[in-house]
Amino acid sequence: MDPITVATIALTLIATKATEKIGENLGEGVIASTKNLLEILRKKSPDTVKRLESGANAPYVIDAEIIEEVQRVSEAEPEVQEALNATAQAMQHQFGSVINQGKLAEKIGFVIQGGYNTVKIEKFEL
Repeated sequence: MDPITVATIALTLIATKATEKIGENLGEGVIASTKNLLEILRKKSPDTVKRLESGANAPYVIDAEIIEEVQRVSEAEPEVQEALNATAQAMQHQFGSVINQGKLAEKIGFVIQGGYNTVKIEKFEL
């Protein structure tokens, strides 16, 4: 899975405070790097953080548009890109190279059912 998607999943979980329910599944490294990424994003793109936090009603549904928005910000801001890569590495380190593909498919299904019909996956790794 590409780093932007992995990091955006972590961002969404932290920004919507979903980790209060599932925090025991995330390690300290993931939480720390994600909070750092969130703070950098808050400085560089406050509107993106507002959109992430507005997902509190459905923290397990990752909006494809927010992934693209995080990607645009990371391309424009090297500091965001660095923090995003650190978060993605922490997620990969914690969960290994295999991220449950069934859960990913379920998230994509939720995004599509939620009214978003464009899903663009440029690189898909196991």
